[in-house]
Amino acid sequence: MKPNILIVDNNEMYRKAMRDMLAKDPDIGILAEAGDGVEALGRASETVPDVVCMDIAMPRMNGIEATRQMVALHPGVKVIALSTHSIREYILEMLKVGAIGYLSKSEVGEHLLPAIHAALKQQTYLCPLAAAAVADTPNAYA
Repeated sequence: MKPNILIVDNNEMYRKAMRDMLAKDPDIGILAEAGDGVEALGRASETVPDVVCMDIAMPRMNGIEATRQMVALHPGVKVIALSTHSIREYILEMLKVGAIGYLSKSEVGEHLLPAIHAALKQQTYLCPLAAAAVADTPNAYA
């Protein structure tokens, strides 16, 4: 059975681009989309996705709070954080509240599918910018 994905981002064009990217992988199913954290919690309750690709900066409820509530309500759901910022504090906070991965939006094209496959195997996945930020290396904020 194909794992189902919930895409959460307040930018509709970005959600469409992610959906189109995921549609190219025959092993991935796309279950639902949401435009903010409140809507994401509702969609997850309706559909119980395997993986949630969660933007951090959204109206009504940000991705940090939505992730905290999502993993409490649905412990089997894997959350991959998405952000334009590869800031150490954001990354650590998302991992603290239950995310299993973190992708800078500038690296989603190359790293989204590997991150999803890692999440499905219970493996943490950080894109290179996020890994550099957590490691506190000089190029962490490039």
